[in-house]
Amino acid sequence: MGSSHDTPIDASTDFEELSARLRTQSEEAPGSDTARVTIRSLEEISADSLSELLEAGENDASDPSDLVFVLSRTNAELLTEREFDIADVDELEDVLGRTVQVEDEMPDDTILLLDPDAVDGEEIRDPDAIACGIVGNDH
Repeated sequence: MGSSHDTPIDASTDFEELSARLRTQSEEAPGSDTARVTIRSLEEISADSLSELLEAGENDASDPSDLVFVLSRTNAELLTEREFDIADVDELEDVLGRTVQVEDEMPDDTILLLDPDAVDGEEIRDPDAIACGIVGNDH
């Protein structure tokens, strides 16, 4: 086991593809009995909006303590610029109480919160353990 900065979600994952799949998966899920990804619209990138996403995700996940945020580099920077008490990703992790993984390939309009085991590469294994925040025009 390495440092706490190991990426919980395999860094070889195509996060752009994964985000696209998660966003469409919720729209295309047939029937109401299908497990779905939790989708939330976020007005802006802030610690509060991430906390809201976290609450939504925790309600659906079987083991909320495993959930990890995945942010684009741009969104991570926006957060640390805006939140006067958050200087870097480590502090963001402290505030949210969750691991935050920053990925260059992540689309800026999507924030993921998921159990690393809920995905395998771009394959969605456990939609209940995934929440997807879709960011409005906050750029």
